[in-house]
Amino acid sequence: MTGKIKRPQTEPLYSGGNRNDYPITLRYDSAGYYDFINSHLFSSEDILVSQSFNNRRLSCIFAPMKHYSPRPAFSCAFLNDYVSLVELVKRNGKQKDSNGKSKQIYSLACDENLGFAVFFLTDYGSAQKIVTSLSDVKNNMELGYKITACTARGPVFYIIMTKDTKQYNGQQEWFTSDTWREAERLIKEHHDKGRIITGICYCTGLRKYLVVVTETETSNQQDYRKFRFVSELNKWVEEQGTVGFHPTIIFRDPHEKDTLAVLIKDGTETLYTCKYDFNVAPNPRKKPS
Repeated sequence: MTGKIKRPQTEPLYSGGNRNDYPITLRYDSAGYYDFINSHLFSSEDILVSQSFNNRRLSCIFAPMKHYSPRPAFSCAFLNDYVSLVELVKRNGKQKDSNGKSKQIYSLACDENLGFAVFFLTDYGSAQKIVTSLSDVKNNMELGYKITACTARGPVFYIIMTKDTKQYNGQQEWFTSDTWREAERLIKEHHDKGRIITGICYCTGLRKYLVVVTETETSNQQDYRKFRFVSELNKWVEEQGTVGFHPTIIFRDPHEKDTLAVLIKDGTETLYTCKYDFNVAPNPRKKPS
């Protein structure tokens, strides 16, 4: 297995161990975004449900989605700037599958230093827009669009709005907040009205949180908590999994330097994989397709 060298070229796997408890050796603990995502989705029905970047470290959730089974075609890429992202979105919009469906953005994340991490899924809604001005969100909601992903880089929020998805059917609201304490208070108010967290990000340039809440019948079955240490977060997620909860959002807060996990209990038995603070290579391999 080692090729008769002192150490194998790839990180060894240890039977019975959890990678979150036994971190990968330094210098062997990074990979390009494309390779990392595809290694987890290869030969599975999983989708990149949630992703969050901070300081070149990626936290994400891989899980199957009942709305997309069998899983449609997907692709992912890492782009250095917004112009490259828009160009890729246009190319994907022109490429149709045998059923006349094109790829839409399912998940989007930004790293301040590296750029845009994007995950595309085929047959995801009927139309889509990238909105960069908060003043345009309301108008697009009135046209039937829902916020399906959000992220931020510098002084700009990047909001993905999609029509006719299988996931976002209820009434939707959004708000910004200068502090997490204020955001929590507003989240509690929306929970009491039957809405759950479906999107969150922090804009370092504006020093504001953006939180998206969507009406659902399972509002009293959502839980969320912030943790300073990944080991404690992972333990809590696993404990909640024993009583039917599964994670839907992982958010690395660049302002408070901790990680938010959002869980939901919806009656489905979801097998998921969480990865926290994975070190993405400085020059991620791009696969713009």
